[in-house]
Amino acid sequence: MQENHKEITGVLHQKASEKHYKLRRYEPEIELSCLIEQFWFVDWQISDHKSHTQKNLPDPNFHLVIEAQQVQLIGPVSKVFSYRMSEQGRVIGVKFTVASLMHLLEKPPSYYVDKALPVSNIFGAEAEHLLLPLYTCQSDEVLVDLLSSFLKSYNVPMSLHQRQALKLCSLIKNDPSIYTVEALAAKSNWSKRTIQRIFNKYVGLTPKWLIRKFRLHQVLRQLEHGNLDMLDIVNLLEYTDQAHLIRDFKEVIGITPGQYLK
Repeated sequence: MQENHKEITGVLHQKASEKHYKLRRYEPEIELSCLIEQFWFVDWQISDHKSHTQKNLPDPNFHLVIEAQQVQLIGPVSKVFSYRMSEQGRVIGVKFTVASLMHLLEKPPSYYVDKALPVSNIFGAEAEHLLLPLYTCQSDEVLVDLLSSFLKSYNVPMSLHQRQALKLCSLIKNDPSIYTVEALAAKSNWSKRTIQRIFNKYVGLTPKWLIRKFRLHQVLRQLEHGNLDMLDIVNLLEYTDQAHLIRDFKEVIGITPGQYLK
């Protein structure tokens, strides 16, 4: 079982938040990597009748989520996602590879944006009955094995267009110099129209939205480190001006960078 040691991104107030919970991430076996990006397990125990609300800026992936009373498929999320933790609890999650569930979806990915569905809608009538008992399993290794066994039957080869969608999302995520759809077109050697068509059919969110989201990941990283002022961040990330940065930040995260720091 291979742990995922890649940098955690998109977590608001990451340093202050991580004391409230224990997060573990694991890579899938190679044969499942076209279907699953990672397994993620979170446990918490918060005493004295307190609570912690965790806020994240998620990637455009579908997630299988097992909680105490339900199992859901969460669609791509277009805004900050909040989750309240109190007393003792946990969440067991599977993050699917971008575009990997196309053969299971009855509607275009855009339909599922910001929606949570009963897992039976996608994985069959018995899915919740089979998966809900995993909530009490205390071994990460056993959880990964059981989830892998359940999902293997849904693993099919990606089409060329699905691989193109995955490549475009990876380019945006991993190349910090991509600030516009024009830059993405130049890096990928595909036209803007082709890119927009691929995103519409296989991702459900626009390339412009995803570029802005990962740009904000960089802003959050710099704010977390606290070693740059706002003008430094504007220049580093090549925003047009400070007002542009503040507008992007508030539209996606809900508050201004100044309010975030406070």
